[in-house]
Amino acid sequence: MKIEKSVITEGVTLSTHTTDKFKSAVMTVSFALPLDKETASGYSLLTNLLSLSTGDYPTMQSFSVIKDELYALGLDAFVQRRSEILLVTLEISTIADSYALNGEDVLNRACRLLAGAIFRPYLVNGVFPLENVESEKRCLIEELAAEIENKPSYAMRQARRIMCENEPFATDAGGEIPRVQQLNGADLVGFYNHALSNAPVYIVYVGEASHQYVKQCITENFPFTPRKTVIPQPTVHPYKGVIYRVCEKMEIEQSILNLGFTLKMPESPKDRAILSVYDEIFGGSPASKLFMNVREKEGLCYYCSSYPTGRKNVLFVSCGLEQGNEEKAIKAIYAQIKAMKKGDFTSSDLENAKGSIIRNILSVSSNLSSASGYMLGQALLPDAVSLEENIEFIKAVTKDEVVALAKTVEPELEYILGNC
Repeated sequence: MKIEKSVITEGVTLSTHTTDKFKSAVMTVSFALPLDKETASGYSLLTNLLSLSTGDYPTMQSFSVIKDELYALGLDAFVQRRSEILLVTLEISTIADSYALNGEDVLNRACRLLAGAIFRPYLVNGVFPLENVESEKRCLIEELAAEIENKPSYAMRQARRIMCENEPFATDAGGEIPRVQQLNGADLVGFYNHALSNAPVYIVYVGEASHQYVKQCITENFPFTPRKTVIPQPTVHPYKGVIYRVCEKMEIEQSILNLGFTLKMPESPKDRAILSVYDEIFGGSPASKLFMNVREKEGLCYYCSSYPTGRKNVLFVSCGLEQGNEEKAIKAIYAQIKAMKKGDFTSSDLENAKGSIIRNILSVSSNLSSASGYMLGQALLPDAVSLEENIEFIKAVTKDEVVALAKTVEPELEYILGNC
């Protein structure tokens, strides 16, 4: 997977992957900011407004018409988290130029529209219109309130908040209802101006256009000013040496158990490769120890998986189970943690895990969204490697390295959501 990179101006980078596999193309423009509970709600609401209209097309109808003229172009804005980084992302998805009628230059026009959303938002007297702000506040509040309906996702957020309290990692990228309720148009202009002027920007393109042409479209349409490339570095979660038990009462049919662990902070591409292999063997696949033993052999849960973070020294295990099986499941999961520390896995387990990870890496380029997400993740890393180099790191992982990492994994949180 060939990725070309350019610096548009200080603090603004472009990464492209030119491919003729797809009839469409995707471009994302992401502003990288610290993940902070004081600001996450504001940026979350801001993205809703930026995707609603532009100064050139101030009404939803006029904005919809121009997108339809561009072959039903999709333009979206959203926040996403990458460890302790908050990304304010605007994305366009459009037909590839070669599939447009009469050789129409769709990409350049799409960039112009995207630039309007970024640099010329619809403002009235210098602020976002009250009607739009209040409407999008209601929508965002409804979305945040509805998140509790997805019980596994809610339980994971709660476990993260409890275990990493007072750390950026505990913050929800989507924001919090009380903070959203307090926001107004002037507040949002402040968030907008800060991101536009100060946040490092990462532009990613996947499609048939050449790197040089994409760069030309960017420089013609996006008047970015220089800014410092300062990416928030992950904080190290301190191991507390005790296990906290939290049970949140909720009338649900099945309990959800989340266990939180600390481990050695991954600080290099090699460390991240070792963590990937550890996770694949321990709980990251249908062939893992958690799946084969806790779910299949002992029949203690409906699902049981592990979730490490490549830029943070924490790992969570989540499982859904019958009420009354919580203690048995906790004991069984801890048993697999100990088994990994002892190196209780075969050379075949190791090679199968590496093969599975490599297949997943190779499949990245077969999907527009996956390729774009992978490229953005690499762009954010201070020690990024190519896809091919990443594969070589995976191939080189040894059993001793996996066991050495396993020995740093220590339990810290037992969170149960259910009829406590």
